[in-house]
Order: sequence, then structure tokens, then C-alpha cells
Amino acid sequence: MIVVALAASATALAADSLSKREVGRVQIAAGQTRSVAVPYPDALEYGNARYSGSARIALLAPGPGEHAAVPAKVTILSAQPVLGGSEYRVRAHNGNVPGTAPVVLVVATTTVEPLPHS
Repeated sequence: MIVVALAASATALAADSLSKREVGRVQIAAGQTRSVAVPYPDALEYGNARYSGSARIALLAPGPGEHAAVPAKVTILSAQPVLGGSEYRVRAHNGNVPGTAPVVLVVATTTVEPLPHS
């Protein structure tokens, strides 16, 4: 009986909002600067939606003749919503020396839409 009530409660919480996510990736070679823009799902479609974005650096395995990248040498230069809040843009610089494996900039955007939509 209690298990059924907890399951119903969890279902009710999940029905209160709808989350959608988009992910974009770009490789950054040593010594280079790159940008990636990821649109928010259903951007600006609902007035009561909440938008968020995040960025992280993923390391790639070094290829033949390459050294491993040092994460501390990769810098996120800017991370902000652009185009009136319809996408999230991140600019990063890989400060590792040439001959080092590239890194991957991973940018994720999330839209949380409270239900019912208004």
C-alpha cells in the first residue's frame, strides 16, 4: 500500500514539468580556440519555461606520437545565452602545446517546461 502511494507520488511530480535536453560537441586542437552554440529545446515557446546551459571538457586518448592533454590548460572563455535567449554559446581555448591530443568541448542545454503549458 505504501509502495503504491510512493510510486503515484513520483509519477505526479514527473507530470508537473517536462524536461528537454540538447547536446553539442566540438573538438579543439592544441593551441586553438573554438565556439559551439546549442539551441534550447522549444526556445522561447512557453513563457513559464526555465532554461539552463552547461559546459565541460572531455579528454581524448592521445594518438600515436601525441601526449595526453592537460585539463588545467583548457579555458572556458565565455558561456552565455545568445540570440535573445534561444541558444547557449560557449567559447573555449585549448592552451596545450602542439603535439598534444585534442579535447572535446561538450555543451548541454536544458529546458524545463512546467505543465500544463501556458
